[in-house]
Amino acid sequence: MFDVAIVGGGIGGTMLGAILARHGVRVLLLEGSGHPRFAIGESTVPETTFGLRVLARRYDVPELEHLATHGAVRRHVSSNCGIKRNFSFIYHREGESTRPTECTQYPTWGPPLGPDSHYLRQDVDAYMFHVAVSYGVTAHTHTLVDDVKFDDDGVTLVTREKGTFQASYLVDAGGMRAVLPERLGLRQEPPYRTRSRTIFTHMVNVRPFDTVAPPRQQHKMPSPFSQGTLHHLFPGGWFWVIPFDNHADSTSELCSVGVNLDLDRYPRQEGVSAEDEFWQHVRRFPSVARQFEQARSVRPYVATDRTQFSSRSVVGDRWCLLPHASDFIDPLFSSGLAVTVMSLNALSHRLIDAVRRDDFGTARFEYLEHWIKRMFRFYDDLVSCSYLAFGDFELWNAWVRVWTLTTLYGTNSQNQAAVTYEKSRDPASFDALETPPYRGLQGVDNPWVERMFNRSRDAMLAYSKGELTKDQAVARIFEALRDSELSPAVWGTLDPENRCPAKSFTLWPLTKLLLWGRFRSPGHVRGAYLSGGARMVGKEAVQVYAGELRDGASQARRTLRDMWLDWNHDWTRQAPARRSSPPAAPIAPVVPGASGSPEATGEGIRMPK
Repeated sequence: MFDVAIVGGGIGGTMLGAILARHGVRVLLLEGSGHPRFAIGESTVPETTFGLRVLARRYDVPELEHLATHGAVRRHVSSNCGIKRNFSFIYHREGESTRPTECTQYPTWGPPLGPDSHYLRQDVDAYMFHVAVSYGVTAHTHTLVDDVKFDDDGVTLVTREKGTFQASYLVDAGGMRAVLPERLGLRQEPPYRTRSRTIFTHMVNVRPFDTVAPPRQQHKMPSPFSQGTLHHLFPGGWFWVIPFDNHADSTSELCSVGVNLDLDRYPRQEGVSAEDEFWQHVRRFPSVARQFEQARSVRPYVATDRTQFSSRSVVGDRWCLLPHASDFIDPLFSSGLAVTVMSLNALSHRLIDAVRRDDFGTARFEYLEHWIKRMFRFYDDLVSCSYLAFGDFELWNAWVRVWTLTTLYGTNSQNQAAVTYEKSRDPASFDALETPPYRGLQGVDNPWVERMFNRSRDAMLAYSKGELTKDQAVARIFEALRDSELSPAVWGTLDPENRCPAKSFTLWPLTKLLLWGRFRSPGHVRGAYLSGGARMVGKEAVQVYAGELRDGASQARRTLRDMWLDWNHDWTRQAPARRSSPPAAPIAPVVPGASGSPEATGEGIRMPK
């Protein structure tokens, strides 16, 4: 008998499994395939990386922080992952090369709090799977769940390969084809305005866009296009370009690419293969075609029907869906991992407490029902209005600023909790993330952010209905931005000629941002955001740099030694076994004291803690 069963061994299910097992919960993980395996959801955003730091520190699972920045991913997880120093958006007109002034950029955070990463998911997911196992999760791969049966005491899972298992609670982390939505009839017609479909693959020989773009002196973006997630925008759609080979230490030659299309403007073409349709769209735009002129795919092209799906409920009697098993909007803005990390933060302590108290009442999990659904509604607004903005660069140049500000305040919600924790070392500091104004993502729980966003969204919708001209919609968006007083004075967000208002999150621009937040920002910002953290940033900067120096020197010493000697003592310095007891400071309001994990049967994987 297990406390919690998780169906789905991807990144969400394994992170949850590791957290729960770390706190003594008996966890069963069932995965229908194996590792390594292909998966998409490859680009992180600052709110995701800061959220991973929160998870690692709140739940005492340091391996989660290894996923938080590119440097940590490179050192601890995989050198096949790419670096993400920016979000770049290039506007295209059919039959024309891109114009130098028709691009925008938003930076990710520099070291030590960044930069973000491009996850080669087969490596990252395999890493997290083995982390979960090492904490005591009982895992079965290549095990398909054929049936799920609930009763008053829990759930019985009937598998095709390993027989039956019982648990007190079930979390479905199975993605779009998850078990519970099918078994319980949860799927519904998506209540979303966004209507898009996707074609994607992995390629080699994709040229860095900097080699085909106008010179930097003309486009004036501060960061190379090839060192971030590149978005090629055109009326009714966008391409993603996510390179894994874009830094000096990369051992990959791969690049993830895809095109997302408005389903009504570009319906599926009968008799046209996914590959042919992809290249049809590439050839429409000369600058995109030059970037891909030597590229070739290394895996089959995948074409989806409508990308959006939805479920009537997220939680029920002794079950819960992780976000990607519940709903999905669109790959734009890489929202999937962000919502997953938010939900894991809220779900984990509730499940730990439910196990301690043997109380799995549905009311305990209603918070997730509300906030997961609310975040999908927000991202639907954000993405659907973005598709409208793809029709005109001036409109996009205005609308993208709304996203940059919501991202700033959402990220700083996570950072404020981390700053408080660093001062007190009390995991209860993270409880603030479930109180106003920090709930959810993208700052939507802040009334000033919400008001600014809603006014801007309404302007876009009025434009789509013909009630406003493009110029009027742009003017209303800038008016909403100005009235909110959310834009840092050091950025220049209110200047439409400034196409990269944030410029940089390296140490000096970050210092200026923190000083604005502490001394010059309006009261509704100063009391809740950007009110500290300089000491934490400085401390972590020293630690990160020292770690890089230490790792480099250690590798050089080992290489020199191995040139001359056969024997070494490296095996005596291997990492210690996982701790088998809960952390000294338990997750509030969890009662200390936990039962051990059961041994696996059959071919299940079970390692000692």
